[in-house]
Parts: sequence; C-alpha cells; structure tokens
Amino acid sequence: MSITAAILTKDLRELRRDRRVVVMALLVLALAVTALLTAYARINAHEADRAATIAADRATWEGQGARNPHSAAHFSKWAFKPLTAQAVLDPGIAAFSGSAVWMEAHNRNPAVARPVDDQTVILPSGDFSLAWVLQMLMPLLVAVIAASCVARERERGTLRLMLASGVGAANLVRAKLASVGAVTLALGGVISLVGVIAAAGAGPIDPARLAVWLIAYGAFLAIVAAIAVMVSLHARSSGQALMMLAGLWLFAIVLTPRAAASLADYAAPAPTGEQFWADVAAAKAAYPSPFAEGMDTFAAKMMAQYGGSRIEDLPVSFGGLQLEEDERLGNQVYDEKFRALFAVYDAQRAVLRWASLVSPLPALQNISMALSGTDMPHQIAFQEQAESRRRAVVTQLNTDLIRNGAGADFDYLADPQLWSEVEDFAFVPPSLGETLAGLWREALILLVWLAGAMVLVLRSAQRLNGAGQ
Repeated sequence: MSITAAILTKDLRELRRDRRVVVMALLVLALAVTALLTAYARINAHEADRAATIAADRATWEGQGARNPHSAAHFSKWAFKPLTAQAVLDPGIAAFSGSAVWMEAHNRNPAVARPVDDQTVILPSGDFSLAWVLQMLMPLLVAVIAASCVARERERGTLRLMLASGVGAANLVRAKLASVGAVTLALGGVISLVGVIAAAGAGPIDPARLAVWLIAYGAFLAIVAAIAVMVSLHARSSGQALMMLAGLWLFAIVLTPRAAASLADYAAPAPTGEQFWADVAAAKAAYPSPFAEGMDTFAAKMMAQYGGSRIEDLPVSFGGLQLEEDERLGNQVYDEKFRALFAVYDAQRAVLRWASLVSPLPALQNISMALSGTDMPHQIAFQEQAESRRRAVVTQLNTDLIRNGAGADFDYLADPQLWSEVEDFAFVPPSLGETLAGLWREALILLVWLAGAMVLVLRSAQRLNGAGQ
C-alpha cells in the first residue's frame, strides 16, 4: 500500500470513529429524507388537485349551454401550472408564485393560488427541501469533517513524521482532499440517490436535467471541500480551523445570498402589485376605446373595410369587432408593462449573479432552481403561455360573434358546440437547451470557483514543506 493510500485509509477510519461526524451525518441524512417526503407529498397533492380542478373546469365550461360568446369569455377558463417531478429536489420559488391564471376577456390576470398563502404558521417551509439541505447543511458538515484533516496532524506532531517519511507535501494534500472528498461523495451520493428515487416516484423525470443538476452540486461540494482543506492547512489547530470555517460558512452560505437578494431589490426595485396594476389601468384608460371616444373613428374604418354607410349595414357583428379591437389595444398595454416588469426581474438576477463572485452559492441556487423548473424564467414562461392561450380563446369567441352575430351583437347566442372546440391550456416548459442557454454564466462562475479552489489548495501544499524539515 502506498503512503498516500495509507493516509487515506487512516483518515477514513478516524472519521468513522468520530461520533460527532457520524451523528451530524445521520442528522443531515434524516433532514434530507424528511424534506423529500414533505416535497413528495406536496407535489402529489398539487397534481391531484390540478387534475381534479381541470376536469371540473372543463365540465362547467362545456355545460354552460347556449350563451353569448362574449359572456362566455368573461365566464372564462383557468390555466394551471403543473409541478415537475424534479421540483421534489428543489421547490425554488414555487411556494411564492401562483400556479393558476384566470383567462378572462379584457384582463391579463396575475397568477394566484400561492402555496405560501395556505400556510397556517409563519414558517418558511418553502426553504426546507433537499436543495436546502445540500446548500446549507452539507457545507457545514464538510467543514466539520475537513477542519481537523491537516490541523490535527500538526497538533499530534504526526505531520512532521509524515513529511519526513518522504510522502511529499503535494501527495499529502491530495490524500487529505481524497479522504474529505470520499466522505462528502458518500453522504452526498446517498442523499442524491434518495432524492432521485423520490423524484422518479413523483412523475417522469428528465435524465439529462437530473445529470446536470447532480454535476452542479458535485462541483459546489468539491469547492467547499477544497476550501475547507486549505483552511485546515493554514490553521494552527483543529479548533482554530473549525472557527475559521464556521465564519466562512456564515459569510458565504448564510449572509451573502440574503445580502445579495436585498441588494438586488435595492438596485432594481420591482413595483408593488398595487402600483403595477394602477399603472396598467391608467395606460389602458389612455387609449381611444372603440366603445367611447374612439368609436366613430373605428366605425368608419370598419365600414370602409366591410362596406356600407351605416353600422347597421355591416355583414358582421359590430359589437364583436369592437370587442376584438379593445382586446388588441389592451394587449399592447399588457405587453409593454409586463415586458418592463420582466426586465426588472432580469436585472435582479444579474445582481445576484455578481454575488456569485463572493460566494458560489447564488450561482448554484440559480442552476438548481432552473433545472428543477421552479425558477423565475419558468414562472414567466407559464404566465406568458397562459396569456397567449387567453388571447387565443378570446379571439376564438370574438370571431364566432363577429361572423354569426350580425344585427344581434350581444343578444346572439352561440351553439354549445363552440365550447367543446375551445382547447384547455397545456404548459410547455422551456427545453433543456433553452434552460442551459440561460445558465452558462452561472456554470462558468462555478467552474472558475472550482478551478481556483483546487489551484489554491494545491499551492498551499508548499506551506507544509517547511514543516517536514
């Protein structure tokens, strides 16, 4: 057996005998399993409720009988967002973002039905997940494991003996990295395996997404392990190393993401819901409505298009044309306001990305949520698709009124067959390629962190050369 392998075997044996490490590892594993069971139950309940509500919404929609199409457009339908199976791993912003949009005429409504609204206690349960365990607790466990890996050898006086035996400082550091990495890989692997099983049980999973998700967490934990070993190399004692790593954990894992979120909100403040919808209402009131001040101009335009000198002579429903024109003008306002709102969200994410230069955690969090389908871009995709579906349904109903309601307008009653021709909403999440295209900067930041941490810890081996003399 080589000296490096002997050091690795000795370290693993000592870690196995260290009850503090064993207890903490079991605690982390228990929390991970609890988080998975909680998420599994939440997603199953959500999907069961969604399927039942879609069926009830469809039955109500098709059972409304003969009705004016515009009245039906106000009666409207719902768009529901599914939760992917990988949301078991990282719920992201799912607890704070709505999963249902009411697709009514004239109005682009916000997403509602936020799980956080149903909480009966003030507890950030949305944070308690497998991702939270891997992001918050695993780095702390790795710090505890690595704190004494070199510092303890220095305390015992065995470090000098190891170096004097000819093992070499670089080989010693590689052996310490291997021992910390092996324990991290074993525990992280068990947690990840349980997570994969839970996700597969919650529904179909995308193996490619899952593989990239696991690689990202592997890189993050490797960064943590390298930094922890480097601190142990420089510390005079295992106690000092543990204190330094605890401070780094507080700064990089606890404080930096929260400070970055506050900074993002300060640098790119999003309007309150009240402000936003007041701006939308004011903008809509400013355009010439085809039902009020813009009616004469619009009527002249329609008579020129369809022929006739009076509205009563039009071969189509003038009321239907007014409704469709009102939708067109209102949609322009919604496009402008929501484009500006989503730009604010993009600016906030850019600020958070800069925070990744201080701590790799914000970059990992963005990658984790995106691959789990629970980040803001996926929520925006849902809201945009729901809006597209709303416009398609309203136009379909207005078109029926325009074609068949000449002379009757709002007294026209459509054949109930029309309701069955209106399709339900079906969310199509961004593809893996589209998701990865938005994550290349976070991935690059993680790679830079990983390369930098490895270079620094190996260069720190030079510090040990003097210890063996």
